[in-house]
Amino acid sequence: MPSLKKIGDGKYELDLKGFVCPYPQMYTAQALKSIKKGEVLVVYTDNPPSCDNIKSVAERNGSKVVAMDMPEKGVWRIVIER
Repeated sequence: MPSLKKIGDGKYELDLKGFVCPYPQMYTAQALKSIKKGEVLVVYTDNPPSCDNIKSVAERNGSKVVAMDMPEKGVWRIVIER
């Protein structure tokens, strides 16, 4: 199971590379429940279908995807504000 890593004041990282559906969505939902409103979660995934699924999970939990990009080939970074 991946661990939530604090990377700054009110900012956390969740590295989900290597995980396939439904695990990225499940771990993202758990991580969002463990951070406070206004804090930021940065999720990394290398599973393309997880990009849309993570966005859906975030929105269902009242959070907002503020950025999504590909910092390296085959890896997506999804920035979510709780």
